[in-house]
Amino acid sequence: MKGRSSAKFIRPTHVDVELVTVAYHQRAFPMHVHEQYVVGVVEAGAEMLEVDGASHVITAGGMITVDPGQPHSNRTLGNDCLRYRVFYLSSCLVASHLDQDPMRFRAPSRPASAETQRLLTLHRWFEYNTGDSLAQQSAIAEVVDIAFHVDTTMSHEPRLPKIARLAREYIDQNFREGFGLDELALAIGASKFHATRCFTRAYGLSPIAYRTQRRIHEAKRLILAGMPLAEVATDLSFADQSHLTRHFQSLVGIAPGQYREQ
Repeated sequence: MKGRSSAKFIRPTHVDVELVTVAYHQRAFPMHVHEQYVVGVVEAGAEMLEVDGASHVITAGGMITVDPGQPHSNRTLGNDCLRYRVFYLSSCLVASHLDQDPMRFRAPSRPASAETQRLLTLHRWFEYNTGDSLAQQSAIAEVVDIAFHVDTTMSHEPRLPKIARLAREYIDQNFREGFGLDELALAIGASKFHATRCFTRAYGLSPIAYRTQRRIHEAKRLILAGMPLAEVATDLSFADQSHLTRHFQSLVGIAPGQYREQ
């Protein structure tokens, strides 16, 4: 019998990070991006991760490593429940621990090891929100060390087409607005076709999909700040609260109200 899927978000008291633990049955997420580094470990079952046109099967004990802004999709494999635990680490937090330029993972996954098991232990420890400021900060330092001491490379801003960069800047500044491709193309001085093709090739998402991502990232912040869901929907130009909920659930894994309650 098909089980019920769930996702539990955790926000420790003394460190500015977000964690999630999930249990998914036959669940798929569309191509999307995260603002933070994704560092996770599969506890049980198996996941198919699609990154840069390549497929990666991650089984129990395997590590998930995705860079900020890196388009990817993921889905469960087989009939067994997929369980995994993830740390979302901001670029600023990682840079403060590494004291060097931003880093990129060489691959989106790593095989099971003693270090991946240690990440699971640390994640479970945070789930109980134990430890004072020093203990939690020390634990995050260990997470960063495990994630970045191997299989990483110095990050350099890729040389993207000017049209793509201008389009992204426009969307980043105006994602709350209900603009269309006509307005976007006019603002960056390109045809709708050229703007869409350049953007999608550069960032792995269409302009409309990227705008939706930006809106959902902002919705998470507004929801945690206490803004009523109807107001969040209006502020971010969703048609209504149901429209917000559908997109939020598709990309985050749970409804906005559940996200707030956790």
